[in-house]
Amino acid sequence: MLLRTMRRVALFQVDAFSRAPFGGNPAAVVLDAAGLSEAEMQEVAREMNLPATAFLLPATRPGADYRLRWFTPTRELTFCGHATVATVHVLVGAGQLRVEGRRRLTCETLGGLLPVAVEEADGALLIWLEPAVPILKPYADDLDPLAQALGLPANEIAELPAVLTPERDLIVPCRSLRVLHLLSPDPTVLARSAAARGLRGLCLTTFEAIEPDSLTHSRFFAPHYGIPEDPASGSVHASLAVYCWEVGRLPAGEGIRRFRAEQGDTLGRPGRLLVELEVERGRPRAVRVGGEAVTVLEGTLVLPDA
Repeated sequence: MLLRTMRRVALFQVDAFSRAPFGGNPAAVVLDAAGLSEAEMQEVAREMNLPATAFLLPATRPGADYRLRWFTPTRELTFCGHATVATVHVLVGAGQLRVEGRRRLTCETLGGLLPVAVEEADGALLIWLEPAVPILKPYADDLDPLAQALGLPANEIAELPAVLTPERDLIVPCRSLRVLHLLSPDPTVLARSAAARGLRGLCLTTFEAIEPDSLTHSRFFAPHYGIPEDPASGSVHASLAVYCWEVGRLPAGEGIRRFRAEQGDTLGRPGRLLVELEVERGRPRAVRVGGEAVTVLEGTLVLPDA
């Protein structure tokens, strides 16, 4: 009887947008994914059953340092903030990326080139994502079916616009933190309703936060992407930065506007994100979303030879 040979690949699990284990958003990271097929990447992501699994590959585009692919348990993503933070955190921890104060790199992704900055300050490693400035579009469809699927009373939606992000996430403003904490979504109905409208996910946000130095508190749901609820969403906070500016929740004028954002507390996984929006000539010029991360697991992925 012939024994089947197996491949062994290093695997890490990281909690992003948290400085302590078991907080923030968990992601699996495969640093050497060059030998994996797309189908195998999807299988690994399904096996890990985390909001996202990141696969690092050699770059194929000029100007990129790495190629990065992200998968939920059910499909590939064009942009995933927390899994990028997790990957860069692992690269630094493994000695494959030297920082020495501050380091910039560029990741090739399905959504385009993604600039990333890494800073060492006061013993902490802070990782900043610098995506293209999102362009938000007004959402004109009826919110009632989605609100019902979320367990959100229609009168608890704030009198601010709902908007659609480039990733097809719907941002819906709520009146209070209490309302967010009382949401009782039906994942099956929500998945069907969101998919029928071509949405990736729904971000419910309020300008009432738990901690006094935070501006926003949010919850994010994408059940038809295999994510019943996401504890800390980097990509949607890039759009939230622009949204906060558009609805007048950031100071007027030119320059950089900074704020702290909360997510994940209702899941027992508090995530904290740092967000910056740079305004020039009356328009957003740059957006940055940053945070820390902590490795909680190191292991070996065992796969049959191709």
